[in-house]
Amino acid sequence: MSAQQKFQIVSAGKTLRAKSPAEVLQQMASAFSIKTEQARKLFVKGWVIKDQLTPAQVVQYRTQLQQIGLKIEVHPAGKFDNRAILARLQFARQRKAKLNPEVAETAQVAAPPAGPVDTSSADTKKAGGSLSSQDLPANRPRVQVSREKLPGGDTGAMASARAQLEALFLPESAPEVNVNAGRLAILPGMLGAALVPALFCLMFGLCVYYVGLALWAIPAAILEGSFGFATMAGVLVKLVLLGVFAALLPIPYFFPVVSPVDGVAGERLRKQEAPGLFLLLEILQQKVGLGITGRLAGPRNLSAASATTGALVEVTPGAEIRVRKDTAGQPRLSLGLAAVASLRASDVLALIARSMCGFHGRWSRLASDLALTPVQRLQQMQEAMEQELTLLSAGAGTAKVLQPLHRLLASCGLALVPVTDRLLRLHRAASGPLARRLETRADCAAAQIIGSDGFADFAERWNQLLHADLVCGEINREAQLVGKRLANVPQAVRWLRANLDEQTRASIEMSMGETTDCWSPAEPAGHERIAAVEERGFNPLLARGDFSFPKLFLDFDGLCIRVSRVGADDSCRAVENHLLLTASREVEEAQQTLTEYFNRVIPREFLPNSGPANAELAELDLQQTIDWLRARLVDLQELEQRHGQLQLHGARIQLGAALVRANVRIDPRKYHLTGTTPAAADETRKHNRVRIQECQQQRGQIHAMFLQRIRKTVVGMDTPERNTAGALLAKLALFEQLREPLCALERTGDLVCEMIEQHAVGELPAALLQKYPPLAVQQIRQVYQVATHNEGLLSDDLLQKLAACGEGEVVITGHSRSGELISQLQALELRCKHASAVVHEGYQLLLARLLGLCLAEEKRRDIKPLRLAAVI
Repeated sequence: MSAQQKFQIVSAGKTLRAKSPAEVLQQMASAFSIKTEQARKLFVKGWVIKDQLTPAQVVQYRTQLQQIGLKIEVHPAGKFDNRAILARLQFARQRKAKLNPEVAETAQVAAPPAGPVDTSSADTKKAGGSLSSQDLPANRPRVQVSREKLPGGDTGAMASARAQLEALFLPESAPEVNVNAGRLAILPGMLGAALVPALFCLMFGLCVYYVGLALWAIPAAILEGSFGFATMAGVLVKLVLLGVFAALLPIPYFFPVVSPVDGVAGERLRKQEAPGLFLLLEILQQKVGLGITGRLAGPRNLSAASATTGALVEVTPGAEIRVRKDTAGQPRLSLGLAAVASLRASDVLALIARSMCGFHGRWSRLASDLALTPVQRLQQMQEAMEQELTLLSAGAGTAKVLQPLHRLLASCGLALVPVTDRLLRLHRAASGPLARRLETRADCAAAQIIGSDGFADFAERWNQLLHADLVCGEINREAQLVGKRLANVPQAVRWLRANLDEQTRASIEMSMGETTDCWSPAEPAGHERIAAVEERGFNPLLARGDFSFPKLFLDFDGLCIRVSRVGADDSCRAVENHLLLTASREVEEAQQTLTEYFNRVIPREFLPNSGPANAELAELDLQQTIDWLRARLVDLQELEQRHGQLQLHGARIQLGAALVRANVRIDPRKYHLTGTTPAAADETRKHNRVRIQECQQQRGQIHAMFLQRIRKTVVGMDTPERNTAGALLAKLALFEQLREPLCALERTGDLVCEMIEQHAVGELPAALLQKYPPLAVQQIRQVYQVATHNEGLLSDDLLQKLAACGEGEVVITGHSRSGELISQLQALELRCKHASAVVHEGYQLLLARLLGLCLAEEKRRDIKPLRLAAVI
């Protein structure tokens, strides 16, 4: 055994958020004394920067590269090899040269020496395996789908729409094939993939068997006449040991503790919301033989026999299109609206066909369950063990009585992390051939829609889409830390993909040369898979792919806005996309400063102008104040969430009270009311107002301590910095005049949001439509007047944005059942929340300037910073 383990530093293919790629490229070229073209290779994910390093050298290089701005990973020495990456890049150039012969000579000149490459590895042969004709989705027997009548009995409109959609496909027929041959082809792979699931089934069966033996010992002892305390103690010890073993391995495998890899469930899409989409899915099942037809429940007032058959569809704000099983085991199509908004219609249809390929037929579903599901479950077990989550910690929390047992299970789980890792590697080795065959079959299903010639461009757009989706998700998560979120996530992803710079596109192109994970159905295709599809020469089934996929929905924009709330905290306010996507460098740096100073628990309102009222707290010095705040960070986080929920409840209560006074029949529980009378509504409003005030008092005490921390830091500054900080404190104190009008505006914005939700289930009284839209504009103008009254409070740019929010009169002209009304209310909601976001942006820019001086002073005085690992 070597005295010291060696490591290698590998590029993650990304830059740190505060650094631009061009800046990082120049710094790397200067730091390593290499040319820019050579430094560009360091942006390739998996590129080995340095190998055979000692731990001390790893720390040195990692610190230097992080200062430059390159995100890296540390792996054991010899795990990655640059020769494989160079070979893939050369293969990509050769493929491009075939498509465009004019650049063939340039590609040969620019190609770097790849060196000797072992072409016999399993990875390079993964996509090159031959597929029989029965593996192709179109070569399956057609499924006859019955035509349904429209709800109103109008079959003419349905026939016209069906004819238009059928005209998108070429009139080609699929030959009959031997289905049994396809089953025999995947049978050996299924046997290998069943090894690890069978092992867990054996564990579970043994646990049940030994539990039965342990319990049988009690009646056996009674029959023999030897029953006593020792018998009961022995049985209890056996049951406890078996229970601990079952709670660590078999039960978490079959019943995951953490949230599934599938992520947050989307919103169920009704057939009335997208009749064209459901009709297109029927035609796809007719033409290609791919579908997930299930039983759709009819209206509640009809019998169960009236239920129809069709595809179950849910929509999500992301870019992923896949088929997943719900709690009842029924497969349903999870459609990412970001993909619909960003990609061509042919690309979306290809992704739908690709996702349905693994659920067509019992053997395909069984093969997918054996190859892919164990990987997901083992990864879930690993995450749960590393995060010290157990069966007792699921849900709201762990009872105090069960905490010792929870800690025991968590400690044992940490010790079993290497065991689950080895089981995961064993399953990957055993199920590799089957997983690669399923991956190739899915790619062939997509290629049959768009053709082999168009698969390369499709894969490139697919990779760009997922990159934009990841960036958008990171932006949205950072915004939620300060109580904001993107108003329209699908359109945000579309904007990010359309505005990718050339360097990012080149990095994505280079990343396509890597070997993809065949156990991840959402993994976009790389060069190897593209080459495998192009060799098969599929002809497209689509006659034209330039039709508009969003037009298959009745109100696509409204659906995007509604679905963008899925997975977000109720207390987060929607903000126009451009405010978060096009944030200036100054705003990003301000957010970093606020995150560091408040340890991610950034106040969502203005800090108070007075310190703590408690004399003992006021006497604490700077370090003691920070220590006191460190102990209250978790409480502050819970108070922020509780305050946001109470505000949302207040908006629902206010809307419910207005509906009660308008004699509208409502469900009081939906609006958090205790009854359906005006008196009960007023009583509920008073009770909620008292709870909000109590929450504000507790939160205000902690915020007052943050103000004390600022003031005690300012006192120790040098004279120039102290004068600058004092001026900033005085200007921040002027924002107190905006507190009440801004809170009133935010309450109105929340109320308008609830009005939109109410319109989806019932009519809105005319009194509400006449009262609140003009009130919202009046409140925006009041905020603008207060801001302009105090000169220099907001910058000219922010004042112009605020003035634009209050321009014009709002007159609700749409009928209460029309989509025009929804659009007008959504525009009003965005105006309210945009105005609030503009004011908070101005406040946070000033606050960040002050806190930057405070952080520098605290570092100079060697003050222990405010950090808490549990919050981070």
